[in-house]
Amino acid sequence: MAIVVNTNIASLQAQRNLTKATDNMGKAMERLSTGLRINNAGDDAAGLMIAKSLEAQRRGSEVAIKNSLDGTNMLQVAEGNLATMQDNLLRIRDLALQAMNGSNGEEQVKALSAEANLRALEIERTATGAKYGDFELFTGNGPTNLYLQIGANWEKATNTIDIAGIFAKATFSSLTGVTMSAGAFGFMSSGGVVDRATFEQMIKDIDTGIKAISTRRGEIGASQARLEGTIDQLTIQNENLAAAGSRIMDADIAKESSDFIKYQILQQASAALLVQANQMPNIAISLI
Repeated sequence: MAIVVNTNIASLQAQRNLTKATDNMGKAMERLSTGLRINNAGDDAAGLMIAKSLEAQRRGSEVAIKNSLDGTNMLQVAEGNLATMQDNLLRIRDLALQAMNGSNGEEQVKALSAEANLRALEIERTATGAKYGDFELFTGNGPTNLYLQIGANWEKATNTIDIAGIFAKATFSSLTGVTMSAGAFGFMSSGGVVDRATFEQMIKDIDTGIKAISTRRGEIGASQARLEGTIDQLTIQNENLAAAGSRIMDADIAKESSDFIKYQILQQASAALLVQANQMPNIAISLI
């Protein structure tokens, strides 16, 4: 190598290596301090794009889990109200069978009729007053479609289930088809105790209501089981998405620690050699 004064190639090389070692050490320090391998798009543009897409899916899965839990809670509230209504229908049926018995006098049938009427009114009250938040469960005023958003994406066919059928009108009249005359129900008419044919039709109508509630409760149970399966699937999906995102975004602390020490040594060595390189032109003075 020629001995020159104006251009110190060795010094330039040492400067370049010092700058490179310092930059790499700073990047390793940033990764160690944040725990992230990708701190800006320049670190890994393609990796950042993939990781953010995975994060969107993961966060969507978390929201879908919450939605599924909310849906389960709604179904539980509905099922509890339906169970109470069904118990009242069963009691009304018992009372009707008891009232049909010829050993009962008119006053006894009146007492049975009074309880049956109160039970029917309680079914009406429950159906009118049952709510989940602001949503009226059994008045029939709800939406035609009630979709639970149980997927991480927007496509309706693969990310929702419709449970509107569970929340159809469920008053005493709508369940049994029995019209409550003047807002009352019972076993008496203007002529006294109703005849046997009326009792038989009454019990038949009550059986229809009991069966209708059983059908809805079955739908609720099936929907709850489906949501439980959905929550399990979403939980596993969320874990896998988090793991995939971590492999792209998170720093390997052991590796970054090793790199930091390596670049720290290179920085110190480059700095020492830069001092030596800067002294090289001085040898020219001894030749003059």
